[in-house]
Amino acid sequence: MKDLKTYFEFNFEPKRGKLGWTTFELGATTVSDVRGDSLSTYELLPVVWTKRLIDAAREKTRFLETVRQEVVPENADQVIIPIRKKYLAASSWSSGGEEPTSITATDINTPDGVQLKPTDYNYRVDLSYKAVRTNAINMVQFARDEITRFYDVLVDQKIRDNTMGDANSTENNLTAAPTPMSDSANGAQYIFGGDATDADDSLETGDILTTDMIRKAIRLLSSEIGWYWSSNTFTKSSTSKNPWEPTAAEPFVLFIAPEQREALQGDSQFTNAAEYGSNEVVLTGEIGQYLGVKVICTSKCTSFADNDYIYGDGTTNPKMNVDGHICMLAKAFRYGAMAWGNKPTVKVFDYPSTSQVRILLTLAMAAKEVHSDAIVRLIVSDQ
Repeated sequence: MKDLKTYFEFNFEPKRGKLGWTTFELGATTVSDVRGDSLSTYELLPVVWTKRLIDAAREKTRFLETVRQEVVPENADQVIIPIRKKYLAASSWSSGGEEPTSITATDINTPDGVQLKPTDYNYRVDLSYKAVRTNAINMVQFARDEITRFYDVLVDQKIRDNTMGDANSTENNLTAAPTPMSDSANGAQYIFGGDATDADDSLETGDILTTDMIRKAIRLLSSEIGWYWSSNTFTKSSTSKNPWEPTAAEPFVLFIAPEQREALQGDSQFTNAAEYGSNEVVLTGEIGQYLGVKVICTSKCTSFADNDYIYGDGTTNPKMNVDGHICMLAKAFRYGAMAWGNKPTVKVFDYPSTSQVRILLTLAMAAKEVHSDAIVRLIVSDQ
């Protein structure tokens, strides 16, 4: 018993269970001795891996189902989408005289085109035969799910960057954004939460997304009058824009982040109005409607942090003073397009020379704005 006592000490302190039974516990002072000689593996303990995987959160594409999609024909490397920039203004039509006076011709200068040239994207995952053979879960299916989820993220990011715009801690690293409205050019408009302007460090805590801000964005999207920022002042443009209206087939859509969802759902004006009719078509991620606008929540909205820059008009790119997001109100299927050179394909195949199973994702795509004046960006603080 002397040797045994070296390894064990007995605890005879009684404990009374819920049913009144008196119990005694035997405690081991050196637990690693009964588990195994390795504290990292404990090889003497039985281990069972369950066969069912508890998955992480996965967000499907949000932007993709609201843009026009085209397929580049075989043996071509790009596609051009013809567009009418806008209908010719009434003031541009030349009036004619009575016969025999010749009628003055009116110049039609409204046709245009949007060029989309797909870029190839290829990604690969390698799984050793041993990993496939010995793992408790189906590693091939696991990897396929991972690469498919990545495709969802990649496609939406390309659309987002070219329509909503990106953010970066270095101003000259801003790479993509919609064509901005100016005094001489038709384009996307953008507004700020609260009383913020496009001046550096103007956006502050409390400048969150509100229903008043949504109503203003709807007015900007629906009007033929465009607005742009000039010397930190929201200024009326001399150039007219398309007066967009929502329809059942091409509604207004508002993309917001989860932080802005919290702000809206704390607003009684939104929660009282965000209801559906019985025949309403609901988009993926849609949390409700407000004044006819489909509100879509997605974690893929462009985020920015304190001291980040957001794209303004290319010349003035305001620096942010808080953490926040860019939200976007847009006319569905008119604001942007996706061109497929090669539809996404996932292939799983053996690669015996390296004793592997390989999984390959291939696609070719290009995303671009179509009608930039069908976009209003809303820059807001998260809190």
